[in-house]
Amino acid sequence: MELSLSALKDWHGRYLGIDISKGHLVSGNGIISTRMVRHNDRPDLAFLLALENIQSFSCASYNAPASPILSFRVVQMDDSKIALRHPLEERYLSSEPRELQQLICDRKSVAGWEQFTVELTPQDEPLPCWAQAINDVVGNGMNACALRRWCLRADNQTLAGAFGAFLCLLTRDEMERFGAFLLEDADLLERLRCTVSDDYWISSVFPKLASWCREREPLSHIRLDGSTDFLGQIDYGVERAPPAGLILLGQTRRLIEPRKRACVLATARNEGIYLLEWVAWHRMIGFDHIFLCSNNNTDGSNELLGTLARHGIITWIDTNPESPTRIQAKSYSAALACTPQMLDYRWTLVADLDEFLALDWKHYRHIGPFFDLQEARGADAIAFSWVMMTPDSQLQHRDIPMVSRFQRREPPENVLVKTAFQTRLAPFSHAHHPQWAYQHSFRTFDTRGKLLHTEQSGHQAIGQLSEKNSWIGHYFHKSLEEYVWKCSRPRGGTTSPQTATQMEARFLEPFIDFFGTEKTLPDARLTPFFPALEAEINHLRSFPDIREADQNIRLGFRQKIGGLVSQFSQDIENSHRPTPLKSKWEELYAQYNEMASH
Repeated sequence: MELSLSALKDWHGRYLGIDISKGHLVSGNGIISTRMVRHNDRPDLAFLLALENIQSFSCASYNAPASPILSFRVVQMDDSKIALRHPLEERYLSSEPRELQQLICDRKSVAGWEQFTVELTPQDEPLPCWAQAINDVVGNGMNACALRRWCLRADNQTLAGAFGAFLCLLTRDEMERFGAFLLEDADLLERLRCTVSDDYWISSVFPKLASWCREREPLSHIRLDGSTDFLGQIDYGVERAPPAGLILLGQTRRLIEPRKRACVLATARNEGIYLLEWVAWHRMIGFDHIFLCSNNNTDGSNELLGTLARHGIITWIDTNPESPTRIQAKSYSAALACTPQMLDYRWTLVADLDEFLALDWKHYRHIGPFFDLQEARGADAIAFSWVMMTPDSQLQHRDIPMVSRFQRREPPENVLVKTAFQTRLAPFSHAHHPQWAYQHSFRTFDTRGKLLHTEQSGHQAIGQLSEKNSWIGHYFHKSLEEYVWKCSRPRGGTTSPQTATQMEARFLEPFIDFFGTEKTLPDARLTPFFPALEAEINHLRSFPDIREADQNIRLGFRQKIGGLVSQFSQDIENSHRPTPLKSKWEELYAQYNEMASH
């Protein structure tokens, strides 16, 4: 075998090894020796493993499960020293001065502590037990074909221990090729599913994707459980590299050819009074399907979601978290990364239940021509400006469409955007923008067809102010009753998912500031769409079970809202908010009570 074995000394003159009591990669005395193994054809790749046969060890911030073998990319430094780069990201292994301190792989650049001295070991030193696997994969090209052959031949223990180390070293193109093998080769996928069971993406998501690719069966409803709450805690590539299995999935999704144009993905909790209108609106303007994530509803939404799903109108993903987690992040991951049916749609718009994709009636009546034109221009994503609609002095909810009740807006100063993107290019999304497949960047356009940026967006969720052709109508505050209803719902953060009521006066100042008409502008651009919207709502209500579920939600809202407004007002009175703000709320509350008494 064309392998070289080396011992590594850190900057402080200590040999690297493993603290067997903790399973940590450390440096110092009285530890299990490690060796760096490199293949002569690829000296830029390094594998750290123990001389003795131990189950696994870990390196802090390596962001992978403990393993008997860790892989790195070698960066040659001056004076014959090397740095060990994480296989997936620009982070370097570092050894701090304290002896037996766990080595950490989180340094963004190389200084002294990140440099190691290589000492070749005697030629007659026995090869570690993992050396054959390294020779088989790296010596045969370190590519998808070599990895596939090895996966089918290796024994279960070796496959489970070393697969992750090899997968991390594949280039993006080779990852995509290996992903294609997984979709095409049932034996390979089954072998990995059974053997690499601690990788959720390979053991759970890839089998569903491969099965769906064969049959393209639709999905009406899925209920998750607490075992998937970890989906809300993953870094999907914002600060650190995602899990290798997810990176592989992101590459593989690019191979799927969608058959339909566009879908909407939304999260909602206790927003049943808006469901029917929101679904009707987006169906009316041409979206092919709706994927709606929800959890822990107490307003009757589950019954309506269930009936809509049974009729094939939506796909209902009940995320059902059982522990504090980023519920919105779990929802978007459960949909985009874990629900293969979404890949049947070329475009995905991520929106909330108070956000409506609006079209300029003079230019477009249907999303089809608009999306097709943007794609012809080379767009991978489209940024829609937020238009913040205002309460228009309304105190109570009325059972007529939201878009017709509120036809005033804030001045065009808000630069936040919402985004539609090509589904197969982004295995995750944030509320305002997609998280592209790892280490890929794509082209984002505004609604005029102007290029905004081509780099990976990170947390960027702003754009040039443009409402030409299309925009997002954001009906955030609505009437006083609906504002209180919104404030009584837990947000999609890390609160307990079982909490039904969480009274919090969020955004009270802008609600009061824009409640009247003095600081707002008229906006009736959607009026021409109202007849078609009414027709679509009536069509949905023609299903008796949908109509009954919708009526029950509205009845429940009316029974609860008076008490919630009273509780909210008491909380405002007892709060430490500025006196002028409290006085303005008291005036609105007095008007509300007078109206409610009639």
